[in-house]
Amino acid sequence: MTSQTDTPLLLLVDDQPANLDVMVDYLQDSGLDLAVSINGNEALQLAKKRKPSLILLDVMMPGMDGFEVCRRLKAHHGTRNIPIIFTSALDDTESKVKGFEAGAVDYVTKPLQREELLARIHTHLTLRQQQLELKQKNRDLLALNAELKEQMGKRKEAESALHQMGEQLSAVTRQEASKWGIDAFIGNGEATRAVLREIRNLQQVDKTPVLVLGESGTGKELVSRAIHFGSQRSDKPFIAVNCAAIPPDLADAELFGHVKGSFTGATHDRPGVFMQANGGTLFLDEIGDMPLAQQAKLLRVLENGELTPVGGTRPQKVDVRIVTATNIALQSKVQSQEFRQDLYYRLAGYIIQLPPLRLRREDIPLLVQHFLTMLGKQMGREKTEMTEEAMQVLLGYDFPGNIRELRNLIEYALISGRGEPITPAQLHFIHQSATGPLSSEPPPAVTTAIDDEQQLLDYTAEQGRINNAKAQEVLGVSHSRASYLLKKLLREGHLEKHGERRWAYYSLPG
Repeated sequence: MTSQTDTPLLLLVDDQPANLDVMVDYLQDSGLDLAVSINGNEALQLAKKRKPSLILLDVMMPGMDGFEVCRRLKAHHGTRNIPIIFTSALDDTESKVKGFEAGAVDYVTKPLQREELLARIHTHLTLRQQQLELKQKNRDLLALNAELKEQMGKRKEAESALHQMGEQLSAVTRQEASKWGIDAFIGNGEATRAVLREIRNLQQVDKTPVLVLGESGTGKELVSRAIHFGSQRSDKPFIAVNCAAIPPDLADAELFGHVKGSFTGATHDRPGVFMQANGGTLFLDEIGDMPLAQQAKLLRVLENGELTPVGGTRPQKVDVRIVTATNIALQSKVQSQEFRQDLYYRLAGYIIQLPPLRLRREDIPLLVQHFLTMLGKQMGREKTEMTEEAMQVLLGYDFPGNIRELRNLIEYALISGRGEPITPAQLHFIHQSATGPLSSEPPPAVTTAIDDEQQLLDYTAEQGRINNAKAQEVLGVSHSRASYLLKKLLREGHLEKHGERRWAYYSLPG
């Protein structure tokens, strides 16, 4: 890619093409020019020739590792001032210290989180730009000692503020991912990518109200938090309210606040959730359960941006972004006059429909691995694996409880399995439609997998070769399902692989 005059150039260095694909996908809409390299020697030559504004450098590479590449860049007069951020799966303190000793300005552990990565990149690009501007001013105003001191003071303040902002963004990203499951959108399926694209688009606008629709457990509050924490309102409050849990007689006070003495027990002024969220985002979950009386009052606040606390006489201005969610069909409630049509149109400035897990089955293996790693680490069982039979049972299950149910299944299996590989017997399904863990018959999904494998082997014997696209056509399955079956046959020695990535195909051994 060609660098523009005022557009920062990032050099991405990683020996794994899949990792480069992920970073390019994360950064393609960031307004930055990108260059890529798959080894240390090539990275050194590119850096000397193109002088990138920032380098994202993998640690573990064959030949010359990232630490040595960094040391050589810092030793060369033309590249020593380029900021370097290490990206690595190594998260031990020794590796991080070694990275900073080599000259890096930051160290990000894999798997990479898009919002955290962008925050760190923009922080260091801003610092670099300020440093360059300061050097120019120092050259121009060398004789003006007083102004020079003032500029140095401003620089330190800016660096401190940027550093603090970067730390806060990183902490928020980690906290939100851990507490609210933002990383539950792990997956490469088109349905997941479509939702993420919608979230990123909504992060760029400030006031548009959003209505999030989806079954229980699909992550409606998660989406709302992702919209907030990636927006310009991220440094302001995010307040979540379950409308179904508010007693009707306290709804006005809960939403709009009250003044001292307005009712028995009102011993002091108390702001409602609107004022608590002022400047930020107010998430109203289960909006379909809000009583009609409160719907009318909510509509007035949304229309004029003013509210009056219970017992108050003076209206107060409020600036919040409204995100609402429900797992029921709001339009049917509108037709039955249980929900105001004018409020519905006010709330549905943009509608996101979250797909249930059964419609994004290709993401299940990645989600399983994520929960195995996260929950296993909490339980001290980091190396627990899922057997292929158990995985096939999960792939054949409809998950009425969606991602929340999958997480609970993995947690139960880790506890009951005591660190041993998870089998179908450890999968504790609540719903009767699931294959029971104590069933004496082989799970239907396993039987289907065996039949599919034999069909692939028969086709390969007849045609001499098969690739992923043909496997999808033969079985009528998704890309990820075909890839799983081909790799399984390869591991078991039933197939041989030729070529790599999109040019890969398989044949019978010999």
